[in-house]
Amino acid sequence: MSDIGKAIELISRGTENFISVYYRALDGHRENIPLLFEPNAPIVYNGNPLMGGEAYAELYSRMPPTVHDVTGYDCHPLAVAGANGQLSIALTTSGKVRIGSDRGKGLCGFSETFILRPQLDGKFRVGSCGYRLVYRAEDDLEP
Repeated sequence: MSDIGKAIELISRGTENFISVYYRALDGHRENIPLLFEPNAPIVYNGNPLMGGEAYAELYSRMPPTVHDVTGYDCHPLAVAGANGQLSIALTTSGKVRIGSDRGKGLCGFSETFILRPQLDGKFRVGSCGYRLVYRAEDDLEP
């Protein structure tokens, strides 16, 4: 396997781990949301601008429970070196999210785009992100 192939495989595995940790925080451990963001990361949630993980956690603290089901993602390295010379990562996720606990209600599609930046501690944190809900009336109908 080429060096670029190895790098992409490594990035893909790290991204899968990030996706698991991130959506677990959104769905049940919202107090951990700020730990996943750079302090002044620009965030756009459904067209509403926020600044940093603390603001994102505060927004989620006012929301009903959520359950995200990520059905797809795409990631690739960006030619912008961060801490320790590591590359940043562009990540896009999509799937379904249930908002609230009413069975058969509150199901929406979602799409989220991130720029993940390497930190000096070796971890990646969200440098910026945008989240968009996609509501279709037929999504509320469970099979």
